[in-house]
Order: sequence, then structure tokens, then C-alpha cells
Amino acid sequence: MDVTASIDSIGFGRFQWLLLAYTGLAWLADACETMLLSFLGLAVKCDWGLTSSQAAALTSVVFAGMMAGVYTLGALADQLGRRRGFLTSALLLGVAGLASAFSPNYSVLLGLRCVVGFALGGTPIAVTLFAEFLPSRGRGGWLLALQAWWTLGTVVMACIAWRTVSTPGLGWRWMLGLGSAPLFLLLALYPALPESPHWLASRGEEAAARAVLLRVARTNGRAGAGWAPLPTRDAGEAGAGVVIGSWPATPDATPPPTPAKAARAGWGLGAALARVAASLRALYSPEFRRTTLLLDGIWFTNAITYYGLVLLSTELQTAHKEEQCTPDGQPNLVGRDFLNIVITSAAEAPGLLAIAFLVDGRGRKWSLRAGLLLTGLSILLLLAAGPGGGAQLFMLFLSRAGIMGAYSVLYIYTPEIYPTKLRSFGLALCNAMSRVGGFAAPYATVSLVESGRQTAALCLLGGMCLLACAAAFFLEHETRGRDLQAVRLSGPEAEDEALDGTPVGASPAMSAELVHTPRPPSGAQAS
Repeated sequence: MDVTASIDSIGFGRFQWLLLAYTGLAWLADACETMLLSFLGLAVKCDWGLTSSQAAALTSVVFAGMMAGVYTLGALADQLGRRRGFLTSALLLGVAGLASAFSPNYSVLLGLRCVVGFALGGTPIAVTLFAEFLPSRGRGGWLLALQAWWTLGTVVMACIAWRTVSTPGLGWRWMLGLGSAPLFLLLALYPALPESPHWLASRGEEAAARAVLLRVARTNGRAGAGWAPLPTRDAGEAGAGVVIGSWPATPDATPPPTPAKAARAGWGLGAALARVAASLRALYSPEFRRTTLLLDGIWFTNAITYYGLVLLSTELQTAHKEEQCTPDGQPNLVGRDFLNIVITSAAEAPGLLAIAFLVDGRGRKWSLRAGLLLTGLSILLLLAAGPGGGAQLFMLFLSRAGIMGAYSVLYIYTPEIYPTKLRSFGLALCNAMSRVGGFAAPYATVSLVESGRQTAALCLLGGMCLLACAAAFFLEHETRGRDLQAVRLSGPEAEDEALDGTPVGASPAMSAELVHTPRPPSGAQAS
């Protein structure tokens, strides 16, 4: 069964709209938890009299948790399914986020924020799940529509902070509680969430994959026209080789394990570590090494810049004031300061809109370079802007628009470059590098600004963006219009226990071939 061709024949319809709303809500919740970091450190610092290092740790500990979460939950989504990985992430995030609002002291708050970070490491599963239900035509644009929910989340949280942090009797506890609310709506709707047919087919569960595809067809009004999942194309049609999700009917083919067989393979700590190790070997094999290393660096730069700008959006509002806190223990922020933060957060919307016109027209790599170049130049021009003025606001606006555009392209490009059995883990690995960047962000921005080295902070972020722009020129593959199912694995390690649950022992390095399957015309092909 050819999953990609089946989804292409169904097209985009009501099912994808509903899935966009669901996964978009997850992305909005992630954005709320991330954006509140811009306010939480300062608010708790003023309320509890924390030191600057303690306040910065409230941000960094979230990214430390994310570094563990992206590996664990990403591997879980590749092994047990997108649904279960997503459920684990949403459940942990909702409970820990709400519990944070009732923290009795700094130590408890720090620990709960670490758990929140661990759970946030699994939210990119929503991107993978949505991408695997999208037709090839226009996939980039629809993934950008998903990113728009992130932008909405940052604006919503900035408004929540405006109403809570600056209001006596409410404060940061209400901000944390309201920020966790979307997670409980996600959990209530979880039973209706389907499993990815790509993942099911890659595990040999073709009957289940067929049932999901028929559900999509019925929801989109195609089942009544006699629609049925399309059969697997032969090697000549597919450009030669095995297509993941459609195991070849050849005598020497090794089928993927049944769920019972996979369960017998063991899910203890040793087995989990073995699966992670094998996935890492695949991602850093000769075929993927260059791409993975370049993406690691670009994701790190995007993260330290994006989260650095989020933190600077608040920090620069108080940098020119004599005191950061008011006598009654509130952040020294007035209505105009909050308005500036909302405006810079809303800048992500035009960044997404610009990328939406470019990502399928000019391609992923061109759009990524453009976003990084705009961000780097805008940050460096902040050096010439006066504190608290219109020029500063404009440059912050441009830099937030540029970095959001670049980040969005990465969330499109990365899942498209890796095969199904590595897709969630590959995206998780890149997210882990971004979390390292997020961990460093408060020290590269807030700590430098508070110590009087604002110029150093801006030069660091701007220079790194320009270097990442240069690195993007060395990415080998353009993925515009790529068939997700036709990015295939070959070689003995394709049947490794870590990838499909079948224990086969030691094997040579995996080889991977990027196959571009002939499709009906869907725009210009990538160069």
C-alpha cells in the first residue's frame, strides 16, 4: 500500500482542517509555556527576592528538561506511535504546568519547571503527525499554517501576562495556571486523534493504516466515490528500491514485527538505550552525517537567537530604568512596555506570511537563508537604536519576523529530509540542539544586558545568525515537493531493533538513498 499516493489522491480536506486545529492547539500551548519565560524570571525575582542567577535558572532548567524530553519522547513516538508519544507529552505538560502555579518555594518551582521542559520536548511530535497526513502538494504552506498557532500563542501569553503580572492580587501564579489551560482541552479531545498511517505502515500494520486512510477519505467526502488506498508501486515506478511503509513482496524480504513481537523484544532501559544508539548511528552515518551536523548547528543558532529575542523583548523594556522591581514586588513594567512586547510578538505573523509565499516557490533552503540574513542584520542594527525608542521597536520587530520565518522553515525541512523510521527521532535530535541553545539564551542575553554588556549580547546573536546563513548554503538536498514515503533506508541496519523492533544483532552502517518518486506536476522541482 502506498501511503503517500493514497493521501495525495484524497487531498486536503475537512480531516486535515480538524487535525490542524488539534495540533495547532498543542503548538499554541507550547508557545504559551515558552513565552511566559520572558516574564516568569523577572516576576518571581521581584516577588521572592531572587538573585539574577536564580531567575535565569528558571528559564535554563526548562531547556535542560527539554534536552532529555526530545530524545526520550521522540524515540517513544518512533517506537510506540505518534499518538502515545503525544499523549505522554501533553499529560506531563498540563499537570506540571498547573502544579507550578501552586509552588510553595523556589526549589519546588525549579523542579516543576524542569518537568515542564521535559514534556515540551515532545510537542514537536505534533508537527510530525500533521506532516504525515498532508498531501505532497502544498505541504510547506500547511506546515506554516501550523506554525501560525505558535505566533498566536506568544501573543496570547503576552496579553495574559499583561493582565496578570501587572495586576495586584493576581501575579505570576495566575499566569502559569492560565498558560496550562489549553493542555486540558487537548487531553479531552485525545480519543479522537488518529495514529499516523505512515508510522503504521512502516511497522507492518497495513490493515490499521488502511483503516486510518479510509477514515480520512470518509471525512473528506471521498469514500463515497469508491476511493480505496492505492497499491504499492513497483520498483520502476518508485525510482528503484524499497519504499518505507510498503515492504517488498520478495522472498528474502524481512517483514517488520507484529506488535506482540515488538513487545517481546523488550522495553527496558537497556533496550531503550540500544534503540537510541542505533538511531544515532543512522543519523550520523556517512549518508546523513553532513546534513545532520549542519542542521544541528543551524537549529542551535535559531534557538539561542529566538529565545534570546523573546527574553530581550522584556529585558530591554527595563534595561534603561533605575529599578527592575517596584516597591510592592512587581516587575517595573507599565502599559507601554507590555504593548511593545505584544507588538514584537505579533511580528512573527508577517514573518510566517512571507515564508508561506517563499517556501514552496523558492524552496526550503532559500527561505531559510533569507530568514537568517534578515535576523542577523536587524539584530546588528539594534546597536544603533536608542533605548526604548521607535527604532529599537522596529528592529526587534524585524528580527522576530526573520527568526520566526527561519525557525518555521526548519520545522518543514527537517521532517522531510529523514525517512519515516527516523523522522521523529531526527526532528527530536535537532530539537535537542535547539534546547541547548535555549539553555544558553538567558546567559547570552539577559545576564549580559544586566551586567552592562548589551553590545556584546547583540553582536553575539547577530554574528551567529550570519554564520548560520552561510552554513545553510552547504545543505545538500532541497525537499520541496518531496514524497515523504520515498525517503528510504537500505542495508542491514534498516531492520535493526532500534528502528523497527526486530532484534538482528550487530550490523554495518546503514545506507540511505533519497528517492524522488515521479508524481503529477505540483510546481517546479527543486534543484
